[in-house]
Amino acid sequence: MNIKRYRVNTKMTDGWQVRAEVGKHRMVIDQPAAGDTGPNPLDTFLFALAGCVSTIAKMTAREQGVELRGIEVEVTGEINPAGLAGKPSDDPVGFRHIDIQADIDADLDEAGKQAFLDLVCARCPVHDNLLRATPLRHQSH
Repeated sequence: MNIKRYRVNTKMTDGWQVRAEVGKHRMVIDQPAAGDTGPNPLDTFLFALAGCVSTIAKMTAREQGVELRGIEVEVTGEINPAGLAGKPSDDPVGFRHIDIQADIDADLDEAGKQAFLDLVCARCPVHDNLLRATPLRHQSH
């Protein structure tokens, strides 16, 4: 089995803006109350999940011979901002729950679409990292 490593390096610039070089791409994360030059970290997190589900759906459809004419994925999450603001709360600091709604344009009945989405989510690495406890380490230099 070949293990592939992903790496993202970021740098905080003026204000609240965080810039990253990700492969050949440049990305910016910002805050609405600051410069609002990019999505905030939570929006980016949800976008990563939606993007992964969409991509894996296309791969899965091709492998299964399903004509996927289109897919629109909406991901929503609810969060109590108290924790990230350093205020006491019984809620987790992160999302309380995350919901994925997929509008699948394919010749599948509703049960077939649900089974297809279940398979897609089972193969989606971002979904998997949210579903199970992935070891996460952090250290300062």
